[in-house]
Amino acid sequence: MPYKITWERAGVYRHYFGDVSVVERRASLELISGDRRFDDLRYALTNYLEVQAYESTPASTTEIAALHIGPLFTNPRILIVAVAQRDDILAAIADFQRHGFIKAPYRVFPTLPEARAWIDGELR
Repeated sequence: MPYKITWERAGVYRHYFGDVSVVERRASLELISGDRRFDDLRYALTNYLEVQAYESTPASTTEIAALHIGPLFTNPRILIVAVAQRDDILAAIADFQRHGFIKAPYRVFPTLPEARAWIDGELR
């Protein structure tokens, strides 16, 4: 399992590392959105900085984006935040956003401190 999920006071922090497959990305989304705490989350922060290999196709990106519709319908207050620098991951995130399946704010930052500062500012 190339990810760790940490539940925080107001959100959830998902840290991907190593080789990350589409199946594992889907599984981590299901773990988070299926948890009883999901409806109270104010943010979901994903760190991609330690990913070595990232499996992504246009079809898998569309599927993952579509899988966000239901959870974000039940919790429309959530902020989606990513920390990424790799071009392939940034391209997959941009493709995800282009689908327009969700209306939740989705921001990408190059560092974890920048992402957390933005979250803190939004939650005030």
